[in-house]
Amino acid sequence: MDILMPQTGPLPAVTLHWPPEKFRYDMREAEKRERVQCMDIAGRMRALFWGPYDILQPGLWRVTARFAVDRWSCRHQYHLNWGATSDFVTIEFKPARAGVFELSAERLWKEPEKAELRIILAEGALGGMFEFLGSEIRILS
Repeated sequence: MDILMPQTGPLPAVTLHWPPEKFRYDMREAEKRERVQCMDIAGRMRALFWGPYDILQPGLWRVTARFAVDRWSCRHQYHLNWGATSDFVTIEFKPARAGVFELSAERLWKEPEKAELRIILAEGALGGMFEFLGSEIRILS
């Protein structure tokens, strides 16, 4: 008979990949998109994507979101929110140039909760393309 002992020492490293398909998107003009996660940001401020609402266990979790912006959308202000539906860590950013970017944020889960990652266009825009390329999450402790 095996006896399970409580774990001592550091937690094993856990990294999860959340592909774009796990998320929900602003569906404005979605029928015109080649990929739902690649969108024209023209319009009012709003969440561009959010989710996936997987339950994370207690611990310090880091999310790294990967996205691409063109020469028009890179000029705008955005917020990355990482947390549990009503309690977020927020990072404000403006890419300032076209390209592919990664942005990370950390949050401590004190109890099992549904995780939400979202990027919000923080101001109105006349146009530009934004594409969410997925994210990774990793437990740090």
